[in-house]
Amino acid sequence: MDSKRRVGLVLIIIAIVILALSYNAYITSYHKTISTSNFTFLFSGIFWDLVGIIIGAVLIAIGLILTYPKGARWLANRNR
Repeated sequence: MDSKRRVGLVLIIIAIVILALSYNAYITSYHKTISTSNFTFLFSGIFWDLVGIIIGAVLIAIGLILTYPKGARWLANRNR
């Protein structure tokens, strides 16, 4: 396994961890909102969840391109 594939796999793993942490932040803020009726917590959780989704999606895309370039090219051109 060459270094590009290793870096790609590491980026995909980091993206999955970021997605899990952003979901955890959302769920925690949701429970704080339920217990306190303060919607500031909920909006903060939604914000961090969206940030995590965007960063995770970018890292997964970069990791996919580095790990499996033929598959990424096929995925990009599948509707043409």
